[in-house]
Formats: sequence, C-alpha cells, structure tokens
Amino acid sequence: MIASFDVLLRMAFGFAALLYVALAVRVLHLAPRGESKSISYFLFLNGTIVGGSTLWYGAAEPLLFDLGRVLTFFGGGFLPVVFYLIYRDYVVGRPRPAWLYALCVIPAVTTVLVLTNPLHDLLWTAVAADGRIEVWPGREPRWLTHVFLPFAYLLFGYAFVALAARVQTIARAQRRQVLVLLLAAALPYAISVADRVLSLGPPGFPVTSLSLAVMVPFFWWATSAVRVHELTPLAYQSVFNHLKDAIILLDRTGRIVSVNRQGEQLLGASERELTGARLWEDRPEIQELLLDCRGAADTGNTVRLAPGRWFEVYCTPMYGPSGRDQGTVVVCRDVTERKEALRALSDSEHLIRSLIEHSSNGILRFSRDKSDPARRFRCVFANLAAERFLDTGTLVGMPVEKLPLLEPEKLLERFDRQEGDALPVTYETAVETAEGERWLRIIGEPVGADFSVTLLDITQRKQAEDRILADALRDPLTGVLNRRGFEAEAKARLAESTIGAVLYLDLDQFKAINDRFGHQVGDALLKAFGHRLEFCLRPEDVLARLGGDEFAIVLPDVSVEDAKHVAQRLVETAGEPYIIQGQEIECTASVGIALRPHHGDELWQLVGVADRAMYGTKPSRSEPTAANL
Repeated sequence: MIASFDVLLRMAFGFAALLYVALAVRVLHLAPRGESKSISYFLFLNGTIVGGSTLWYGAAEPLLFDLGRVLTFFGGGFLPVVFYLIYRDYVVGRPRPAWLYALCVIPAVTTVLVLTNPLHDLLWTAVAADGRIEVWPGREPRWLTHVFLPFAYLLFGYAFVALAARVQTIARAQRRQVLVLLLAAALPYAISVADRVLSLGPPGFPVTSLSLAVMVPFFWWATSAVRVHELTPLAYQSVFNHLKDAIILLDRTGRIVSVNRQGEQLLGASERELTGARLWEDRPEIQELLLDCRGAADTGNTVRLAPGRWFEVYCTPMYGPSGRDQGTVVVCRDVTERKEALRALSDSEHLIRSLIEHSSNGILRFSRDKSDPARRFRCVFANLAAERFLDTGTLVGMPVEKLPLLEPEKLLERFDRQEGDALPVTYETAVETAEGERWLRIIGEPVGADFSVTLLDITQRKQAEDRILADALRDPLTGVLNRRGFEAEAKARLAESTIGAVLYLDLDQFKAINDRFGHQVGDALLKAFGHRLEFCLRPEDVLARLGGDEFAIVLPDVSVEDAKHVAQRLVETAGEPYIIQGQEIECTASVGIALRPHHGDELWQLVGVADRAMYGTKPSRSEPTAANL
C-alpha cells in the first residue's frame, strides 16, 4: 500500500515538474524583449525542486537519489535569489551585478557540495533500507543548519516582507499582480518553514515539494489570467528618481525635503547634504518665483541655472488628502537644446526670408480675404523680383483677378475649389516688358488653404531652344534650310497658295572640281552657290540644300513664265566665275522645274518631277527646261 502511494506521489511530482517547466518556457517565450525574465526563472526553479523530489523520493538507485538531491538543493538555493530579484524588479530596480553574484555564492557552493557528496558524505550519509535509498538519521551538518538554510529562509523572507511593505507604493493598476505573486510564494514558504520547525510530515518526506505541486494550478492561473510576467512595475520612488526633470520638494517654510537624482546633479550636492537647506537663496528672481506660486496655480519661467544651461522652472503647491498645505513641488526642465533650436530656427527663418526677398525668382502668396463677401484671393506677400516681373507697382493686397499676366483663370480653376485637395499647376506665358518679350514659367502650389506662385524667367532657355531648333533645320555649311527644315517650311508655303513652282538645281562640274581642288574648295563653292541662289529669290521663297550639290526651291504664287524667268536668272548667276582661295573657278548649274498644280500638289512629288526635269537638261544645255510644260 505504501509502495503504491509512493509511486503515485512520484508520478504526481513528475507531472507537476513538467507543468512548471512548460509554464516557465511559455512565460519566457511571451515576455517582451528587454523585459526581466525573473518570473520564468522562478517557475523553472519550482519545477527543479519538485522534479528533484521525483527522483530521490523512494529511489532504489543511488545515482537517481544523488541526482534528485542535486536538483532539489539547486532549486532551493537559487529560488530565494530569484525571488529577491523579483522584489528588486518590482520596487527598487535591478541590483548591481556584483551584489547579485555575491548572493549566488552560497547556492553555488551548496550545489557543488551536494554534487560531490558521494565522495565525502559531508552533508548526509545515504543508506539502503527496504529497497529504497534514505538519508541516515543523525546530526545534520553545520553547513546546512548554519549557512544554507538560514541564508535561503532569511533572503526569501526579507524579499517577501519588503515587497509586501512596498505594495502601497506601487501603481494601483499593478498592485493585483504583486499581491497574486506574494500569495503564490507565501504558501510554499510558510509550509517549508513550518515543516522545518514542527516536522509536519514523516522523516524524509518532501513536504515543500508537495505544496509546490499543489500550487501548480494557482501559478498557471497567475500567469495566464493575471499575467504577472508581463509587467515589471517600479515604485513611485524609483519613478521619481528616473524622471529626466529635476524635482525638488520643499516644505511650507521653503526648505528642501527631498530631491531626485537629476535634482542632485543640478544643485551639485547629494540629497542628504541638501535636506533642510533653502533653495537658491542667492537667486532673488527664483525666490520671487517660488513666492508667487504659494497658494496659486502652476507658474513657470525660463531661467539660467547653470553656465550655458537654461531651465524652465515650474512651481506647484502640494496639498494633502485633507487639503492642507504641505509645501511646494519645484520642477526644473532642461530646455537648453530647445532654446538653441529655437534660436537656430529664428536665424534660419531670417535667412530664408532674406533669400526669398533677394531671389531672382518672383515669389507671391495669395490668401482668401475673409472680409470680402466674395472671399477672393488677395496677394499677402510678394518679393522684389515678382514686382519687377509683373511691373504693376505694389502687389500686396491686390486680387489675383487683377493680375492678367499671371493668367489668373488657370490659378483659380485649380485652387478656388471647396472640395478636394488642390494640386500644383505649371504653365508658361510670354510677357511684354520694356526690355522686350520675356518668357515666364508660372508654378502654383497649394499652401494649406492658400496658394503660392513662383515666377521663373525662362527667356534665355526659350531663346536657346529657338536657336537649337533653327540650327536643327538649317544646313551647317551653306546656312540655308536642310531637308527637314525644307519639308516643314515648304509645306507651310504651299498650303498658303494654290499655284507655284518647285525648282531642283545642282552644279554640273562639282565632282570634278572637288576631286581637282579638294574638299575645302568644294565646300567653299557650295557655300558661294547657296549665297547666289538666296540673292536671286524673294523673301517668301524657300531655298534648301537637300544633299551634296543638290538644292531645291519652292516659289509660291508664280506663273509658268515667272518660274522660267527665275530659273533662267539662277542659271546665269550660278554660271558666273567663282573666285575661291585666289583661283578663278567656272562651274555651271542645271535646273529642273515642276509646276503646281499641273504636276501635282504634294511637295515631294513636285520635287521628284523637278529632279527628273533637271537631268533632262544635262550635260551641256544652257536653257532650263520644265517637265511637260
């Protein structure tokens, strides 16, 4: 019967130990990063104590007995250290590592002694009786009775009492977690002490492990429902010391009662040295501030309390629960960085305003006139460049509708709307000034309920674009139109008239001259030939070099006879000798004529007809011919 009970008890211990370990792993996994893991360690050590009892209680093998005793003493030794760590986490703050290491010395030494006990039997002597390993009854060793047990019970009891005494200093919303934790720790501790003093169970029976096994459901509820592992609250005193602002408490006579750490740094002395002293007796302006706050609402001022350091000093009267005046709270907030930032911001605003005022771009801002029934947009800011561009005198106060150069309808269409967010708008416009035509790019952007307008002078860019376009349409050698420019210009001229002619010309001996005298002479000949053709034409005629020595001419609004006359003149002019690089060069030209609408209306169709007609004049005919005249 007893053997069956021992087996069931060991099974219960084993199951409880597994639940403790599983609960510890779960809590460790759920704890946020950077948060104390002391609750998880506490649960794990409870499982170690119970698991050790599973191995040594009723064990028949010496190895299992010794291993179980090691686990039990390991958990029992380090459990008070972890509970002390919990107390510090909840109330005072984590202790220094050196102090924590010192507390671990006795549990560590005890664990080593237990682990090596089979070699020296300093802690107990194990004997076999009735098929099980038991501790030989007798006098307990001094290490356990005079060192280990007093250390464990006193440290655990101190942490328990200290944490219980500080419950009122913990934030109200977090007190439930602390009370549940105290209750979970109180029962096993009390049973263990009672068993030690009163011998509640049979000799060698693990009463403490049994109480821990019974408490498993309670610990599970404490972590799952109350979630004691999620918060590590600190006492108000700890919060008081961890505030970034310097806080000084004064009694009704103006003497210092308490100072936090930041206050000590500000005043340059410890709280013990400052207690009872008057605050800033040598600073009349601050003394006046302290007097003003007596019996009044919060007051504050910015003063320099240290070289190069500025503080906002706030004074608040303190009243007790009965409304009795208990003194003054003085809060000193370091605003040096903010003050420097504000100064830098002011300098930056001044710089930006200066840059805007002297910018070469025109900048205006328009805002709705709330006094105007129509709520029109009026100019509220304009720099010098904007007044120069618009040339309308004073711009501030002027409605946008009275600035036609801005094309106000485009701005109002975008920004004069009741619903929806306005989007930026960009467009270009030409402005006539005393210096001639100027091109402006106008950029309108929403600024809250207002909008701004930026004027960019793009005249030079426009002129550069025109030059680039003109260069792209002209032959770089002769200066006349190239094929692309000829196509655009000729089509436009033909569209303006119903009759006309297209001439196609080339130089008869150009290849031979080019081979004999070289390309430089050939280029000079082409350039001179182009100039002679230009000299013989009207302003409305279109001349182009299509390639090599081939030129084309469009004569709008001319008859057949006029076209022949122009062609004859061109041939005669081209046949006159050329003086190039000191040499007289003779070179004739051939010309073909196509008439509109007789030979067609499409430009390149007429050019083709004229080209074929020109080749009908070669090689030596001097009279120009027209195709099918």
